[in-house]
Amino acid sequence: MNEIQQLLGDNLEVYISGFVVLGGILTYFFKSKKQKQISTDIPTEAQAAVKVPAELVVPKISWSQRLTLGLDKSRSEVWGKIGNLFAGEKPSLDEIEEVLYTADLPTGMVQELISRLEKEGKGKKPEEIQSLVYLFMKEKMEPVQKTEKDLSPIKSTKVIMIVGVNGAGKTTTIGKLATKLKAEGNKVIVGACDTFRAAAVDQLQVWCERAGVEMVRAKDGADPSGVAYGTVAKGVSGNYDYCLIDTAGRLHTNQNLMDELTKTKKVMAKIDATAPSEVLLVLDAITGQNALKQAQEFHKALQLTGIIFTKCDGSAKAGSAVGIVDQLQVPIKYIGVGESVDDLHKFDLDLYLKTLVGIETA
Repeated sequence: MNEIQQLLGDNLEVYISGFVVLGGILTYFFKSKKQKQISTDIPTEAQAAVKVPAELVVPKISWSQRLTLGLDKSRSEVWGKIGNLFAGEKPSLDEIEEVLYTADLPTGMVQELISRLEKEGKGKKPEEIQSLVYLFMKEKMEPVQKTEKDLSPIKSTKVIMIVGVNGAGKTTTIGKLATKLKAEGNKVIVGACDTFRAAAVDQLQVWCERAGVEMVRAKDGADPSGVAYGTVAKGVSGNYDYCLIDTAGRLHTNQNLMDELTKTKKVMAKIDATAPSEVLLVLDAITGQNALKQAQEFHKALQLTGIIFTKCDGSAKAGSAVGIVDQLQVPIKYIGVGESVDDLHKFDLDLYLKTLVGIETA
C-alpha cells in the first residue's frame, strides 16, 4: 500500500493532466454532436426561426428606402434646401439660383422655377415651397413619362439594344437587368457586342452565369454587328422572351463609332423587322448636363426609346434627370442608386420627385 501511495504521489501531476485532457476531449465530442443534432433536426422552413445575433442580421430594405438613401446627396445639398432658402421676409434668390446651377439644371428651367417661386411662394412655409418645387418638376416630366411603355414582351421576342459612353455603367446595368428579367420567370439571352474589350465581355459573362441566362460571344475583334445578328437570330428561333444587346461604350463625338451603332441596329432588323423594339441609353447622373449632350447625339443616331439613369447615389446631380427628360422628350425606364441588383428599379416618377425634394411618401 505504501508503494502504491508513493507511486501515485510521484506521478500525481501526470494523472491529473491526463484526466483534464480526457475530460476536455469528451466535452468537445458531446457538445459537437449535440450542436450537429440540433442543426440537422431543424427543417428548412424553420431555419428563419433560429435566433441570429443582431449584428449578423442584414435587414431587407424596400425600394423606397433604397431610393431615399441613394438620393440623399441631391436632396440634402440641393432640392431639400429650397424651402428654407425661399421662406421668410427676404428670400435668398441668388443662393437658390446658385444651388440649382450646381445641380446642373438647364438655365431656362432655373429661371422658370425661380419665377414660379416668386409668383406663388411668397409668404408660404418651407414645406409648402417644397410642394411647389415638386409640382413644377412633375409638370416638366409627366407628359413625357406618360409615353413610357412597359418592357414586357407581348408575343414575340423583345429585342433591347443598350448603348452608352464608356464608364456610364452599361455592362453592369445589363447584367442587373438580365438578372431581374430572369428572376421574373423570363427566358433571356444576352449578346456581348463589345468585342474589342475582353474584360467587359468577361464581366458580362459573370453576370449571366450568376443569373442563369445564356450569352452569345465571339472572338475578340469580331464584327459587333455579326454578334448582334447571331444573338437576335438565336433569340427569335429559340422563343426567348428577351434578347439584350450590349454594345461597346463610345464617345458620342466619334462619328465613325456612332455609325457602327447605326449599322448594328439595322442588321438586327433583318431578322425581325421590329427589332430592336427598345433602344435604351445608360446615363451616368454624375455627368449632369454633359449627359444631356450625350443623349442628344445618341438620340439623333438611334432614335432612343428610353433612358436608364444610373449612379444617382454618387453626386448631387440626380435632379438633372428633370432637364434631360424635358429637353430630350424621352422617358426614363429604370433608375440605379447603388451596386446591387436591387438598386436598379423601374422608374416611378412620383416616388422619385417626392424623395428628391423631401416630401413624405405613403
